[in-house]
Amino acid sequence: MSHEGGSGGDGEMALLPGHPQPAAPLEDEDVLGQILVRLPPLPSSLVRAAAVSRHWGRLAADRAFLRRFRTHHRRPPVLGVFEMRGGELVFTPLLDAPDRIPRERFSMRFWHVLGCWTLLGYRHGRVLLVNLDLALLLVFAPLAGGRRRLRAAVIPPDFVDGECAVANGAVLCAAGDEQGHVHGDCHSGPFKVVLVATGVRHPVIARVYSSDTGEWGDLVVMAEPCVVSKFPSTLIGNALYWWLNKCQQEDGILKFDLDSQTLSLVKRPIFDGIPSCRIRIIRGEHGGVGLAVYSYMRFQIWERMVNSHGTAIWVLRKTARMHSMLQYSMLTIVGYSEDGDALLLTVSFGGVPTYSFMLQLESMEWTNLNQTFLDCSYHPFAYFYTAGTVRASSTAPAIEPPQQRSTIPAIVPPQQ
Repeated sequence: MSHEGGSGGDGEMALLPGHPQPAAPLEDEDVLGQILVRLPPLPSSLVRAAAVSRHWGRLAADRAFLRRFRTHHRRPPVLGVFEMRGGELVFTPLLDAPDRIPRERFSMRFWHVLGCWTLLGYRHGRVLLVNLDLALLLVFAPLAGGRRRLRAAVIPPDFVDGECAVANGAVLCAAGDEQGHVHGDCHSGPFKVVLVATGVRHPVIARVYSSDTGEWGDLVVMAEPCVVSKFPSTLIGNALYWWLNKCQQEDGILKFDLDSQTLSLVKRPIFDGIPSCRIRIIRGEHGGVGLAVYSYMRFQIWERMVNSHGTAIWVLRKTARMHSMLQYSMLTIVGYSEDGDALLLTVSFGGVPTYSFMLQLESMEWTNLNQTFLDCSYHPFAYFYTAGTVRASSTAPAIEPPQQRSTIPAIVPPQQ
């Protein structure tokens, strides 16, 4: 049998007519998927890749690939922060172009609604707001469409009376920590809302709302009074934690277990002379409840662990030395992102906020931000946002670039 071109001395053989040609490396879906999944998890990454060809675009939009993309990266980027300002839910973008999302895209006005809206938290692609004047809660999913974008529910009467009203709350994906579920594209699925009400002389009460049933669960009561702070909750495992301003025993943390539907108090270390604006509840490196504490030129990471005797103790896991020039400043923790594993901090000199930065807790690396934040209760928006374009248009103008300014490095790198 003869072959085109002959076998030659090197043993090579030409392909017969009609034999399938091997796919080019960047047209092979498996190889291309391995490449695209390693792109940075920023809003413009997959949009740019999709513009290369129809084949690339189909793969970048495939739901199975997007799940793989989120699983690979695990940690979504912090796109911006939410806050209430003058009756408006304001989104402030943190990324630079071309990943910078226009402010108007995720902001929402409430000027036409009577009463005062309070922002309680953000999690898993949703924002939770309450209006005690209207006895109404609102869940806003800025990335969802149609009816799923806004969901409202009536707050139970026992949470709106004068003696014990809503003190704080949380919204979260109903899937929780189910095996294989990666939070990052669950903004249109079912969710839960947890409301807690506290008072100095009143038992703590809580209820859970399910979007699946549209109903509130049974009333959960803890007899010991305490006062929950305005700081947002922290979700660790399948439990929510709130910082307490005051309770009858030592300063503590309020825990709501979503599995057992119970409330309890968790004792925390006493940090004398450190205001609560320099402490934040975080997820610990080993999955337990943790604390981030700024204590005069030192940034400390604590975690609650169980020792060999089965006793829960607080352990200092990490310490980072701050830049020496910060001794003349005041540092405030203004926000914390669970999924982004990052803190937002503001540095003030002479009582004037000067600049803000983001601190990644795993690496203790910091990034200067293009905004300066003033309060202690901003709500970072961390998400795998890859749909559509993020370029500004005439209806959503780009925000002006920040002025260049000199900033002091926050974290001193460890000596080699």
